[in-house]
Amino acid sequence: MYPIAMQFGIDPLHYGILIIASIGIGVFLPPIGVALFIACAIAKLNIVDSTKFMAPYLVILFLGLLVITYVPWFTLVLPKMFLQ
Repeated sequence: MYPIAMQFGIDPLHYGILIIASIGIGVFLPPIGVALFIACAIAKLNIVDSTKFMAPYLVILFLGLLVITYVPWFTLVLPKMFLQ
């Protein structure tokens, strides 16, 4: 996917931050969310019940992901300040 992103003119740093944020959200999403299974096993909770309580936080994480996706200024302002 990296070469495709470069063809569209997406900054490599911004692309890397988006990938990391997406993977961070993905490890907690059912049905494959490995971190969710581990957390539920440690806490001895049902996955369905914990997902209900986690839903508001996931909505906020998705909104944050949308913001950094469509407003790259948030992720690139500090690197540009320090590298110029």
